[in-house]
Amino acid sequence: MRRSLIAVAVLLTLAASPTFAGYLIIRVLLEGSTPGNTPGNTPGMGGPGPMGKIPGPNVGGSGGGFRPGGPPPGGGPGPGGPPPGGMPPGGMTPGGMPSNTTPESTANYDHSRSVVAVIPLEADLIRGRLDMSKQFNPQYNPEFRKFVAPYHGKRLQASLFVDSTSIQLYEELIALPAPKKTRHTEMVDKHRAWQRGKNDPQLLYDAVVLALESGFIRDRSTHKDNTPPDDAVTYAEELWKVASEKKLTLPGDVQRFVEAWDKMRDAVLQPAPQPSNADNWKSQLDAKNVRVDGHYAVISWDSADDEILRRTEQLNDNFAGYFLWHATRGVVLNPPSQPLIVLLAMIRKDGRDHMNTLRTALDGQEGLPAQTDGFYSPEHNIVVLAATRMDDVGRTFLGQTNQVFQKGLNRDELLNGKIPHIDPTGAKGSKPDDVARATTLAIVEKLVIDEAEMAAVSREGTRQLLFSTNVLPRNVTLPHWLMQGSVNFFTRPRGPAYVTIGDNDKPFMTVAFSTGYGVPNYVLQRYFREMAAHKELNQDPVKLLENVLTDAYFSGLKDGIDPDPAPPAKKKPAGTVGMPPVPGGPGMPPTAGMPPMPGAPPMGLGGPGLGGPAVTITTDTEDPIITQRKKKDRLNIKSQATAWALYYYLARGRSAELQQYIAELNKLPRDLPIDGRTAHAAFVRVFKLSTTDDGVADPKLLQKFAKDWRDYMGTVPMTSIDIPLVVPEPPKSTGTGGPMGPGPMGGPPPRPGG
Repeated sequence: MRRSLIAVAVLLTLAASPTFAGYLIIRVLLEGSTPGNTPGNTPGMGGPGPMGKIPGPNVGGSGGGFRPGGPPPGGGPGPGGPPPGGMPPGGMTPGGMPSNTTPESTANYDHSRSVVAVIPLEADLIRGRLDMSKQFNPQYNPEFRKFVAPYHGKRLQASLFVDSTSIQLYEELIALPAPKKTRHTEMVDKHRAWQRGKNDPQLLYDAVVLALESGFIRDRSTHKDNTPPDDAVTYAEELWKVASEKKLTLPGDVQRFVEAWDKMRDAVLQPAPQPSNADNWKSQLDAKNVRVDGHYAVISWDSADDEILRRTEQLNDNFAGYFLWHATRGVVLNPPSQPLIVLLAMIRKDGRDHMNTLRTALDGQEGLPAQTDGFYSPEHNIVVLAATRMDDVGRTFLGQTNQVFQKGLNRDELLNGKIPHIDPTGAKGSKPDDVARATTLAIVEKLVIDEAEMAAVSREGTRQLLFSTNVLPRNVTLPHWLMQGSVNFFTRPRGPAYVTIGDNDKPFMTVAFSTGYGVPNYVLQRYFREMAAHKELNQDPVKLLENVLTDAYFSGLKDGIDPDPAPPAKKKPAGTVGMPPVPGGPGMPPTAGMPPMPGAPPMGLGGPGLGGPAVTITTDTEDPIITQRKKKDRLNIKSQATAWALYYYLARGRSAELQQYIAELNKLPRDLPIDGRTAHAAFVRVFKLSTTDDGVADPKLLQKFAKDWRDYMGTVPMTSIDIPLVVPEPPKSTGTGGPMGPGPMGGPPPRPGG
């Protein structure tokens, strides 16, 4: 069962109804977050917008990383010190504390240095003892608010800890989409509406579609009443059986689905009938294990059994979701008869980057920035998945949480309700606040890792399926926009997106109720609209279309040159930030080539920030290397977002012509790159944008097509919501505090966000 996400929002006051079921947003801010314009990195499917982010430490060696529950990483901890900044201007912070932050400091704070979990709640947030097996004691067993999160058929439980400095709570969605409703309960309600009479198959079909759109492909949780699971596969099978009885008249879209699913269901639901050649690859790559499950053979080196099982579940769920979505369109595909090969990279103890080793060996180089924690090799039809998050923010977060659990706390025990010995002083046990903080971090960690893994599986795994089912030809080097747009169409993105709104560029994070199949890629949809609002997209629709079709944006990534005119420049405001830290000490952002000072505490955790007076800085000047890197990051977002937008328009509204265009490309010489003008000319022919024999595009027809595309994208309903961001509160004490932030607030939180 996947974590769900959003559609509309109402800001709750602290005096609102105590019915909290809905969605809970927890944001963990990383140590070392800094104000101003910081270096960016490849944003991927949910990276930073215009603000960029600081590169994190190389946890576990070059290209290495950290696997939750595994050994400590070999590299050092992340950049240190609490995030500078104050509280938001006017009103309340997510922690429920009064505000004193200036608008300038809010604008300059690097909000992308954080991870966000959106957690569905189907029950009220209740107050309960930290250790439910023992009696209440204000010092040894205080109360915290409790919540539960679904995770691969399990229900993880945690005590909610919010200090508004390192862990923020956002309550905008806590009673949405409606009181005591989530995407899961909406799906179940649709199915129950069908069950009440079982005379309207449209209701059952709608339940299938909603399950697909929300990512509920297979429900592996145990139902106490032995009822069937609630998921897309179960609902689809029920609809197929109803149709086979021929007692009800099926509406047109339902009939098309049933006919398509009838021709594919056996091959999709049964394991691949033919043996795989995974053992050959295992031998060639000197791997240790092969697990064949359903339609996949997963080859691994050092992965634990439970991790391999989780990955095979994700892969097979994506497999079923891919074919079910095509069935909703009435499209019949031939599932592959052999298990598809997937490699699960290892974390090398010698510090070498195993992902890069495999990428080189399998010819997985594309010359484009990596978008997820994995890649696909078209030559060998193999997907490679990283063993851990590869992005800088993800690595920094995992490195910092790993240090929390090096102190004797166990993630799985905490999330199963097993609490260690408590000592309010911390001398002979763990402090209550530290345990509650650890449970909150543990549950966020599992959810953001799962989200990143699903993004890689849905993107790279779907690319493998597109070729394996001949939706895309394997022997032609396709244009980047078509290749990237098609996989972005199916990608369940890793979020949030970070955008700015209004003349003052107020920062927001964009999240969604659900990631699934058939809904827009909410991250790229939001970036596409933000770029349009900021006039970063070419204002001439024809030129914008031409730049996409000729891969001009992807070509510009090589040198960071955007083919579009620069948008009107905005003067960056001055900001109020904390006194610059001593090099090498706590609070120091990562600086290339600067070693820590002798005797300085470890960077990243446990140390207080420097409490010097505030100073005002200006951000009108910037390191040219940083500027160039940020331009490339932004251009990467533009190239991915525009490719998705054009493919989405064609796939949803002009699918027959899209298939014809792909067939036209398949006629071109094999294994030779298709230049931009050739791809553009083929597009003009297929979509009948020329009125002459020489195939030259007619300006009026091209103008109409481009305008229709832009107008259509403006009408696609948003599947996300923008949440205003706030700068974290300053540290509440100068004591050592706890990991992942200074001095926690004592005692149980008195109310939502407290």
